[in-house]
Amino acid sequence: MNRLLFQLLFYFLIVFWGSFGVIREIWEFLWHPLTFFYQKPRKVQPEILQDPAYGTHKYITANGIKFHYVANGTEGKPLMLFLHGYPEFWFSWRFQLLEFGRDYYAVAVDLRGYGDTERPVHKRDYQLHILTQDIAELIPALGYTSCILVAHDWGGMLAWRLVQNHPELVDRLVIMDCPHYRVYIKTLLSSWTQFMYSWYMFLFQLPYLPEIIMRARDYKLLERVFFSKTMGLKNKEGFTKEVMEAFKYTFSQPGAFTAAINYHRNAFKPAVKELHSHGQKIENPLLLIWGDDDHAIIKEMADQHDKVATNIIVKHIPNCSHWTQQDCPDLVNQYMQEFLQNIS
Repeated sequence: MNRLLFQLLFYFLIVFWGSFGVIREIWEFLWHPLTFFYQKPRKVQPEILQDPAYGTHKYITANGIKFHYVANGTEGKPLMLFLHGYPEFWFSWRFQLLEFGRDYYAVAVDLRGYGDTERPVHKRDYQLHILTQDIAELIPALGYTSCILVAHDWGGMLAWRLVQNHPELVDRLVIMDCPHYRVYIKTLLSSWTQFMYSWYMFLFQLPYLPEIIMRARDYKLLERVFFSKTMGLKNKEGFTKEVMEAFKYTFSQPGAFTAAINYHRNAFKPAVKELHSHGQKIENPLLLIWGDDDHAIIKEMADQHDKVATNIIVKHIPNCSHWTQQDCPDLVNQYMQEFLQNIS
């Protein structure tokens, strides 16, 4: 499909899903008129986010903005850098911080605009090349020349780009439920299931409406993301009401959802431009972990990376949602430990 046809389809889908979103929210408002705009006041950070067991809260400047991160372990040990996805923040790596802080300097960062990291106000500040440069500058800012990079969802998108452009910064790479961007675009154009799963990507291109939807009824959609039968976690023991409240607190901060959604608003243009490119294969040791009950990205994509990477191990996890590291933390940690031991 040439670029013009793709652009026409792209704008049609924005209008289609935008109209669907408007109709849906009008229905929600008519059904819940008294609670639609209600948001519980959240001025005090939940205690669970201050638990010292997860690590020490720190700040560092890289690529011109101040990043917040939580570090567990001893500086000087190999750096293991964690990149979260949407709609998450550093806390989505809580189980991995506890596990890997013993042997590594485990650092879970709030990406640009997320959590307590600085939040630029313009959409242009969240372009993919800028987001990737953030990570490229974070590693030396932390005092390291390279790291073990662990990423999920949108963090995975940045990890793919970083290892493609700066392979020297990544000793080993672990990605969860995020395909390489060429694999994603090609599958989006050929798979009806993936096309339907990706509805939110088109809706999120619109201004204002996505933020209204995410905040409505005290962040009800955020609850559904993690607790619904289709998209939600399959194993909810580790995602308590207290954890849900921590997520709501984080995304209730001014501008939080706009910053996060701006990632999506800048996603398609560079991805389409690179659709027919044939970049050099990734040679860094790579572990790709996939929750087979992912309803955001189809599991078949996991096994389509032979043309992208030469040294890859793929692990599927049955009965595991898109929220892999939170849904099945024990198995994720086990696969990571085995991967790191086998290539050390």
